[in-house]
Amino acid sequence: MLQTRWLTVMDSYLQALLATTTALNITIFKVIAFLGSPATVFVLTAILCGYLWVYRSPAYSLWVGTIQLAGAGIVEIIKYIVQRPRPIHQVVPDTGFSFPSGHTFCTTIFVCTLLLVVLPLIKDQEKKLAAILIGIVWLLMVAASRIVLRDHFPSDVMGSLLLAGAFWLLFTPQEAFVIQIINRLLFKQHPSKS
Repeated sequence: MLQTRWLTVMDSYLQALLATTTALNITIFKVIAFLGSPATVFVLTAILCGYLWVYRSPAYSLWVGTIQLAGAGIVEIIKYIVQRPRPIHQVVPDTGFSFPSGHTFCTTIFVCTLLLVVLPLIKDQEKKLAAILIGIVWLLMVAASRIVLRDHFPSDVMGSLLLAGAFWLLFTPQEAFVIQIINRLLFKQHPSKS
C-alpha cells in the first residue's frame, strides 16, 4: 500500500528474473494458471468434499469446504482494502486488484488440505516425502505462473503465500471445535459425555 522502494526493487528484480517468455513457456504457464485458478481449485475442493462426505464424515467435508471458501473471502476483502493495480503488459489479461494472488492463496490452502487428508493414509515415509514435495512443486509452479504471465507482482504472490500460511495455521487448530458446531447445527449431533 505504501509503495516502498525496497518492495519496488524486489518486484522489478524478480520480474526480470522470470521474464523469459517463449511461446512454449507461455502455453505451459497458461495451463498451470488455469489448473491453479480459484475456479478450478473450488471444483477440486468440491470433489474432495464429496469424497470426504462419503468416506469420512459430512461435518469434516463441510469443514474442508469452509476453509477454502472463508480463505477466498478473506482474499477478496484484502484486495478491496489494498486496491493494488495489476502489473501492466499482462500476457493473459486479468481483472480485479493484484494483491494478494487468489490463485496462489487458493492453491496453497488446497495443497495443505489435500496433504492433511492424504498423508495419514500413507505409511511409507519416502512416499509421504514425495507427496509433500509434489505439493510444494505444484504450489511454486502456480505462484511462478502468476509472475511469468505478469498478472501479479512477485510481492503479491509472496504475500499470498504468507497470508495462506497464517490463515491455515490459525484455522486448522479449530478443526474439532468447528466440526462440533457443524454437527450440532446441521446434523443435531451432540458430543457424547464421557
